[in-house]
Amino acid sequence: MPPYIYTREQMTRMAMALVVIAMAEYEESAGGGKNRKRRKIWTRPWLARRVEGSQYNNLIQELALEDQDRYKNWMRLDRNQFLEVLELIKPAIAKQDTNMRAAVPPQDRLAITLRHLATGESQQSLSYQFRVSQCLISSIIPTVCSAIYAALQPSYLSVPSTQEAWKKVPADFFRVWNYPSCIGALDGKRILIAKPNNSGSDFYDYKGHCSIVLMVLVDADYKFLYCDVGINGRATDGAVWQKCTLNKALEVKQLNIPTHSYTEKVAPYVIVADDAFSLEGMDDEAIQRKLFAI
Repeated sequence: MPPYIYTREQMTRMAMALVVIAMAEYEESAGGGKNRKRRKIWTRPWLARRVEGSQYNNLIQELALEDQDRYKNWMRLDRNQFLEVLELIKPAIAKQDTNMRAAVPPQDRLAITLRHLATGESQQSLSYQFRVSQCLISSIIPTVCSAIYAALQPSYLSVPSTQEAWKKVPADFFRVWNYPSCIGALDGKRILIAKPNNSGSDFYDYKGHCSIVLMVLVDADYKFLYCDVGINGRATDGAVWQKCTLNKALEVKQLNIPTHSYTEKVAPYVIVADDAFSLEGMDDEAIQRKLFAI
């Protein structure tokens, strides 16, 4: 039997009917009249059983006691590292219990955040695993991330401030990579994001994705010395470098980088990068190397 073909008039009426139904449903759900649904329960019963049913109080504790390797695979930190980070950020993320309900413990908040960062798992999925509402998880993750950054950044993500600290970086590059006079490797990475509201094409990169740029400077062991994140993905790596605070600090010589002498000739320190970055004042293509002279 051949498929039925609607006329143009019938298609128009169907579309209008769908629009009317959608508008009626919206008014019923969003309006404040008699048709608005009243909240039936204070909290869902399965959420109230968080203590006995949460992933943290069951699987994670079993892994901590029986399988340290799988614990680290699940959490991306071993047990001692987890407890160390928890101790540092606990004052910033702990909440007080109320007469209505018990607060989500700091250890659960940290575990939820680490799992999300390690796997990209959705907030809805984490809600079922940890028995925490999705709307609460949406506030837990940014709060814990801010606390982690505030606690660990001074120790693990800081530009060297003394000449002795700067001298260690090129020494490590020469020891590990046999490359002299290098004070860091620079590159950018595009991090995919959901398109911000009313942003137009500002965040669309050359691959057609919506992203922001993560610009980092690393030492010989791939440890971050500097990080700049947040510029829209439409910008090139070179444009991000021109705007970042590290470049501006280098231009005005605020980083206390020492004068370098190598093989009886005075030579500048360099930052190694790819050809997305260019040297200012160097018009000859033969001179445009993958180096920045400091």
